Amino acid sequence: ALVVGAGLCLLRSTSLPFLAGQPAATGRHGHTAMRGFKEDFESWRAALTPEEKKMVQNQATGEYNKKFRKSPEFSKNLPEDKLKSFASILGKFFDTEAADYKKELERKVPNY
Repeated sequence: ALVVGAGLCLLRSTSLPFLAGQPAATGRHGHTAMRGFKEDFESWRAALTPEEKKMVQNQATGEYNKKFRKSPEFSKNLPEDKLKSFASILGKFFDTEAADYKKELERKVPNY
């Protein structure tokens, strides 16, 4: 459910401003990780059928609509294989970000 929610938030925005290729705050490693994520995400999204895209868009649009959240349409999920592939994309992104964060901490000089 958390993966679907994250996916809905990502798919809700059509411009995806956080994927616009702007440098990440952690430096060039974060920028590379973001670019890899963007490519992976775009290929994942392209693999969705038109019906799946419409379902995800409707769910994202109705995310904060109390009446829609109680409807059966909101409870529908993508096929398991597509959820797993999206989870692996997010997992790769978070792993890369965590590694970049650790490297950044190691590079900082302690201020005594």
